[in-house]
Amino acid sequence: MSKDFDFTTEYTFDKPFFAECYDQTSQPVKFPHAYLKGILFLIFGVVLLEFELLPNGYVGWFFIVLSVIEAFSVYCKRTWWLWRQTISSSRGKKVVLQINTDGVRYKSGKIDRQIAWGEIDQLEQSDLGLILHLGKQRQYVSKSCLNEEVIAFMVEQHAAAKSN
Repeated sequence: MSKDFDFTTEYTFDKPFFAECYDQTSQPVKFPHAYLKGILFLIFGVVLLEFELLPNGYVGWFFIVLSVIEAFSVYCKRTWWLWRQTISSSRGKKVVLQINTDGVRYKSGKIDRQIAWGEIDQLEQSDLGLILHLGKQRQYVSKSCLNEEVIAFMVEQHAAAKSN
């Protein structure tokens, strides 16, 4: 690829994009581990009630209800995340994505973020997009706004940055 490669595209933060982003980047929920906190709240609440460790049972019932809420939050994690994104101030905003030899740049409203190729720990390809791993953070780029040439360029630039 040439040194003066520059690709710019635009997309909108909307519900289908948020859903794709969540589905491609979220980690699968593992049954016992995901519900561990809720199970511990439930056990603690039952122990408080059963052994009458406090003068009244309100605290025990509080932890039992809290365990139900915690389990419900794990069960509805995707819906809750999508709802928060669709009511956020970024919903409906245009994003300008620029990819060049320096890295990946996002511009939307007040946000202007430049990610250098060397900052990307891993470039993972999913069915519908590319996931840029930056430490514990993940940034998603949908393939719907990219072409094969740009995807190949991104893979090449990441490989070159990792080899240095």
